[in-house]
Amino acid sequence: MEFLSMMEYPAVRLWLAQSTVVFFIVAGIALLVVGISLIVNSAGSLRLFGGLNRWVSMRRASRPLEIPRDTRQAVQNYRYWFAAVFIIGGTVALAGLLVRFDIRAVIALLGLGQLRPDFAGWLVDGARWILIAGNLLAIIAGLLLAFSPGAVAALEARGSRWISERQLVKGSDQLHLKLDGVVAAYPRNAGWIIVVFALGLIAAFGFLLPTVW
Repeated sequence: MEFLSMMEYPAVRLWLAQSTVVFFIVAGIALLVVGISLIVNSAGSLRLFGGLNRWVSMRRASRPLEIPRDTRQAVQNYRYWFAAVFIIGGTVALAGLLVRFDIRAVIALLGLGQLRPDFAGWLVDGARWILIAGNLLAIIAGLLLAFSPGAVAALEARGSRWISERQLVKGSDQLHLKLDGVVAAYPRNAGWIIVVFALGLIAAFGFLLPTVW
């Protein structure tokens, strides 16, 4: 909401327009240099691009995050401490949400005053009841953990199913170099295409430059 409110200022809109125009002009100049280098010195340009073209696999970087870690035994060993935290924390939060909740103060704190009052109130009140339900569940979980650990263990056994993100996105992290192969096979033709595109980009945003500066 703060970002949208900033867009009301003409200076901010002008700055965004200037930044966009300058960005695309600089990008066009960079593309023009790449295209000319492919035309003039194809072998050297391809060697440079080959050295820069290094693939960083997110699957390898995220591998330690995908190792299942079972914390059930630790929770059972310190279940009374966890139960106390859940019950006391949930009770205190419920008291604030039910007794000392000021919807107008929350609207002002979150910067929702620019919305329609009824809509802003609906959003805040909806978030409040979600928090109330969450804290009630926390209190129930604390009571079960303290007085019925077997039920908690059974729930954990049913709900503790590991879903690996790395397996879900497997194959999307592979390196594809088909376009690079086409450029390597026809470097000068690719260079001319890049030069034409770069000149069009520079010309289009170059005409916009006097209007925003």
